Amino acid sequence: MGIIKSQPDLMENKFPEIIEIDARLEGFLERYDEEIIKIRPSAGKKLLSPFLEEKYIADRGKRLERIREFFASYPFINAGYKLEILPGKNITQPIFINQVAASNRKRINEKNSIIIGENSSATIVFDYTTTDEAEIIHSKVTEIQVANKGELNIIKIQRGNNHSLSLDYNRAEVHGRGKINWFTVETGSLESISSYHTVLKGSGSSGYLSSIYFADQEKDYDLNYTMELTGSNSLGQIDSRGVLKDKARKVFRGNLIFNRGAVKADGSEKETVLLLSPEARSETIPALYCGEEDVSGEHAASAGRISDQQLYYLMSRGLSLKEARKVLVEAALNPLIDRIPLLSVRETIKDEIQRRLYNE
Repeated sequence: MGIIKSQPDLMENKFPEIIEIDARLEGFLERYDEEIIKIRPSAGKKLLSPFLEEKYIADRGKRLERIREFFASYPFINAGYKLEILPGKNITQPIFINQVAASNRKRINEKNSIIIGENSSATIVFDYTTTDEAEIIHSKVTEIQVANKGELNIIKIQRGNNHSLSLDYNRAEVHGRGKINWFTVETGSLESISSYHTVLKGSGSSGYLSSIYFADQEKDYDLNYTMELTGSNSLGQIDSRGVLKDKARKVFRGNLIFNRGAVKADGSEKETVLLLSPEARSETIPALYCGEEDVSGEHAASAGRISDQQLYYLMSRGLSLKEARKVLVEAALNPLIDRIPLLSVRETIKDEIQRRLYNE
């Protein structure tokens, strides 16, 4: 697998002239030369997050103040890449981009740009981790363009430490009969605010978002997902599944927007939440905006707790209490995890969830 290593210490807002590249990526680039794929570091320009807008952090005054202080001190991009898959090229090998935060790299302002050319395809994995318990603030902005008949699988895994603040803003435009498949995984960071906005511009364009989260302890997740359908016969789907444990809190905001011209467009959103603790809190705010008559839109949400009857049934079949809880958590999350097209990533996510389930 090709892997772009985490970029080095960028604490002084200086962008490195040389990207440290793992030997495996060198082989990747030999196979896919610049006539197929272009990879560059993002320019060190000023970048302020959309999350500075108060609408994303209602009733979170202290958090907003903290975000403002961060961008006052670190207004320039100091991490990220620009990737372009040229027209007619299919990248069969997944591209892994690992961003690792630590005590010597704890303030990160990242910008990624991805362009998928016409009749091209790629799978890109962003894995965000930490190596120690430093108080990390990591802001990410990712902008994506998918051309006609292009296809992108993009997987984003957020598993920072329990002292981190994660900000992750994403926007994709899909043209012609292009297609984007989002897979988002949230298991880390004390506080996480994420937004995924997909604009389906082309006739017959499609966008699918599979959201997986597991929040434990006192984690606070703010999840914002929008499918904006503009092209005729476009198709947009949001499917979110999560588990809340201990005193975790989550807000889900799902938006379907049908613009004028989106004739015969089809959009849906649904969320399923499993609560493992009476102190866990889940809030779901679905919305549907319609500017076109001949469309199909639907949304559904459900939240439930593990019942004594469920546990009794499983334990009567020979499972321990620990094993029974694991089975129910897997039943809640695996339908989306199993959609992820990479076995190694699926295994990583399942291991991470199991570790947090048992506080290992």
